[in-house]
Amino acid sequence: MAIGSTTTRAWRMGNAMIRSVGLFRSDDWDTMDIEAMRLDAMLENGEFAVHTHRDPADAACAWRHLEENAFGTLFTSYEWLASWYEYVGRNRGIEAVIVVGEIDGEPAFLLPLAVMKSCGGALRLGRFLGDFHGNQNSGLWRRDVFAGIHGKSLRKTLLRIGREHNIDLFDLKYVPATMDERVHPLIDRHATESLNAVHAFALQPDFEALYKERRSASARKKLRVKEKKLAELGGLVWRKAADEETALHFLDTLIAQRSARQASQGIPNVFEPADVRSFLADQLKGAIRDHSEHVTIHALEAGGRIRATYLCGVQYGRYHAYTNSIDEDVAVHSPGDVLLNHVIADACRLGAHTFDFGLGAERYKTAWAEKEVLMDVEIPVTLKGHLAQRGIKQVRNLKRRIRNSPALWQLVRGMRKLKG
Repeated sequence: MAIGSTTTRAWRMGNAMIRSVGLFRSDDWDTMDIEAMRLDAMLENGEFAVHTHRDPADAACAWRHLEENAFGTLFTSYEWLASWYEYVGRNRGIEAVIVVGEIDGEPAFLLPLAVMKSCGGALRLGRFLGDFHGNQNSGLWRRDVFAGIHGKSLRKTLLRIGREHNIDLFDLKYVPATMDERVHPLIDRHATESLNAVHAFALQPDFEALYKERRSASARKKLRVKEKKLAELGGLVWRKAADEETALHFLDTLIAQRSARQASQGIPNVFEPADVRSFLADQLKGAIRDHSEHVTIHALEAGGRIRATYLCGVQYGRYHAYTNSIDEDVAVHSPGDVLLNHVIADACRLGAHTFDFGLGAERYKTAWAEKEVLMDVEIPVTLKGHLAQRGIKQVRNLKRRIRNSPALWQLVRGMRKLKG
């Protein structure tokens, strides 16, 4: 059944109900009904103009316009991706392809894409811009458009863009399975569940009530004991950076602590390269300059040292706990969990409706939150793309089998630690 047809029927039913209570004149609703049907037909037939831009700055006007009334995430915001491309993507030879869809001359949706070379340059992949430093790739969708756009029309559009930009395969990872209780327009029967999911939960204004609701009495008691042990080091305090110097100090500590922890496990720290540090620093400095909560960084201090950090951001009322770190010297006292309570409380104070832990199923995430499924979408454009798609699926299926086998996954983790 076509998504657009369902939407139109729901719209008509809603119109009939509101007409019955006489809130609007009949001719007003006839006009709105006709407009909804016209939009639905245009989306079904793919009657929308599409423009591509090679630099995020060239699409800034449409991008910011959409952000005022759209579905999306922190990782599709202009501030995030324009900065990422300036500091990371451009210098790494990544080509931006910002897709802007328009209806009646107004921005309707935006897909921030990129072209990356693989297999020694023999294969050109279409990916989401900045996807390996983000964790949900939703695109931006005007609300009325998101309700009715057809995946078939969108797929045809991407195939045309792929041919124009010599893309062999669109490899679009970590697409939310649903948004606003609707299937994401990029998802079709060929999409596969991503290896990782995000974990999230609903917030409420009263943190203490939320804490009691989400964590058991025994869990709360254990954390109080650990917090007391940290306090014995002296000067236990939570801080949120309010100036550039403090923010950059917290950021450098986060990177150093993550590098130390992940090196011991044989895992590279994706935030360690200088260009990525510059990108994150730019995000923090920009937010502080604008007195914004768009990106923030928190720290827990005890005994004159930073014992844990958390880099966060908020967009559309969704609070993203992006990445964190702990001091291994006091890991037994769970400084990350202690800091997390302060971070969640801060999200409640800010009025966010959802707390999003991002990718991964670590214990501290699953203790609070529920799984939200993400999907991978592959759209081959050329023969090389079709062959590459088969290889990508085989590799991901192998990884999935390893992840689903406790014995194999433990073996992989052990080998990583030996390497570290």
